[in-house]
Amino acid sequence: MLLGQGAMSQLGTLLDDLGARRALVLCGKTVASGALLTMTQAALGNRCASVFDRVGSHTPLSMVEEIAAITKASNVDAVITVGGGSAIDAGKGAILLRAAGGTNLDPYAVRYDDNRRMNQRALPKADLVHIAIPTTSGSASEVMPTAGIRDVAARKKLLFWDDALIPDGVILDPVMAASTNTFLSAASGMTAVARCIESLFSIDRNPIAEGLALHALRLLNRNLPIVIARPGDLSARYECQAACSMSGVAAINSMVSIVHALGHVVGGKFGLQHGVSHSILLAPAMRRMLPAIGHAQHLVLQALGGTPVADADTAGLAAADRIEALVAALPLKQRLRDIGLQESELADIAEQTTHDYMMINLPRPMDAPEIEALVRSVW
Repeated sequence: MLLGQGAMSQLGTLLDDLGARRALVLCGKTVASGALLTMTQAALGNRCASVFDRVGSHTPLSMVEEIAAITKASNVDAVITVGGGSAIDAGKGAILLRAAGGTNLDPYAVRYDDNRRMNQRALPKADLVHIAIPTTSGSASEVMPTAGIRDVAARKKLLFWDDALIPDGVILDPVMAASTNTFLSAASGMTAVARCIESLFSIDRNPIAEGLALHALRLLNRNLPIVIARPGDLSARYECQAACSMSGVAAINSMVSIVHALGHVVGGKFGLQHGVSHSILLAPAMRRMLPAIGHAQHLVLQALGGTPVADADTAGLAAADRIEALVAALPLKQRLRDIGLQESELADIAEQTTHDYMMINLPRPMDAPEIEALVRSVW
């Protein structure tokens, strides 16, 4: 991982160090229409074989198939992904398809047994080098062994988990994030915040994940408002980038739960950027889940800059209040009704959420009536 302002200048050297010579750059129209693609191409020089600039949201399977075909036709040995989670997952998808022999990906998708334990077929060795260059601070896909690819025809999202999907190289250069608009900065930042906090109250929390999540939360709480107020502040951008990657490592080692599970249902229904639903749902989830971690609630409040209190549960409630105040200052929708959710849909959303695979990571069980009460509190 290369960090800091100017790190992009080392892209060509990084590719050389990884033993690759010809790269396909993957990005969306926003990156392609500005200076970011030009910077990437300049850093690669004659190592850039081709550019695919039509990465779409939610990483459609048909697009992944097209990209994989281009990698073969262009005779490249590397993909450089420039953008958010969809772009990075597009690179992972090409690697998946190549490793699977260009055939059906479904056998490699994650499945869960009756006890919600994860099962999947291991991927063969990948034959493409992958360097990820995030332009947002939310998905953390650059450090995670996971990918999501949407099979539009089958109307389902295929999820994958394999160490072969972790990018071989990562560049976190704040210049690459400085042009991200305020809405996307806020939404992606709140995804990272939610990942931190859910890692902290996960049933599988551990000291290493806790340390990463707490410091990432501290950095995001301090710097996300700065990024919104001063988008060109490279120091704040850099700290948000680092915090996002830290939140990803924390979450993959302890896992997330109710906020992300609800996000799957609500976000899928309305095609939302995940951080929108996460920002609305996080504070009420904290009020219900943080008591399960007892004295550690003091650490959460401390990371959020709160005034120390004597009682642990009081600290947890104060931490939730501080998250609520953070969200109120961001350019995001504040209630579920504001994103088009009807009150009549709340019970069904709660029931669907009970079946999400991430619910197994809760520190205590939640049934449909309690989930409905949670969503109703922010409707």
